[in-house]
Amino acid sequence: MTTPPALILENVRLAWQGADAPLLSITAHLGDKLLILGPNGCGKTTLVETICGYLQAVSGTVGRSSRIGYVPQQLKLPTSLSVEDYFEQLVSLCADSVVNDAQQCMKLFDLKPQAKRKIADLSRGWQQRLNLAQAWLGDPQLIILDEPQTALDPEGMTRLRSVIANSNACVLIFSPPQTGCETLINTHLNYNELC
Repeated sequence: MTTPPALILENVRLAWQGADAPLLSITAHLGDKLLILGPNGCGKTTLVETICGYLQAVSGTVGRSSRIGYVPQQLKLPTSLSVEDYFEQLVSLCADSVVNDAQQCMKLFDLKPQAKRKIADLSRGWQQRLNLAQAWLGDPQLIILDEPQTALDPEGMTRLRSVIANSNACVLIFSPPQTGCETLINTHLNYNELC
C-alpha cells in the first residue's frame, strides 16, 4: 500500500497575491525535507498559515496530513509555566501514547536541564528550542518550521540539523535566504521567484 503524500498543494493562489500571481503546486512525502526561501514580505508566513488551515487559499487545493507539528515565526509560549508543566499540558491534549514522547522531545533539544525553569526565565534561544521541541510531540507526519533558526546558537542549530536529518516526517522549513537553513534540507524552492 502506498503512503499518501504528507502535503499536496495543487494550483494554489494565496489571499494576498494578485490575480496574475503564479499558481503554486507542491507535493511532499514522508522523509522529504523542503526549504522554502524568500525575502521578508514575500508571503512565506501566509503560505504557512494556509497549509496549517488558519487561512484559506483563494483558489486551488490544499491537502495535508492531519498529524502536524508547527513552529510559528513568533513565539507563543505560556511564560508562566515551567518547561515541564508546559509539556504536561500538551500531553494532556494528546493520546496516552504521547507521555513518553514528551520526554524524548525534551531530550532532542537538550531541554531536560531546563525542565523546572519558568519559560519566562529562559533565554530567547532556549525558548526557541522549546518551541521546536513541541513540534515533534505526537510523532507528526508533517512538521512546519517558520524561520526555526531564529535565536539559536551554534549548538542549537547543530541539534536542529540532527533532529531534522533523523526525522521520518516531511519537514517544511520557511526562511529568508542565507540564514544557514540551506544545510537542513534535501530540496529547496525559491519562493520569491514564484510570487
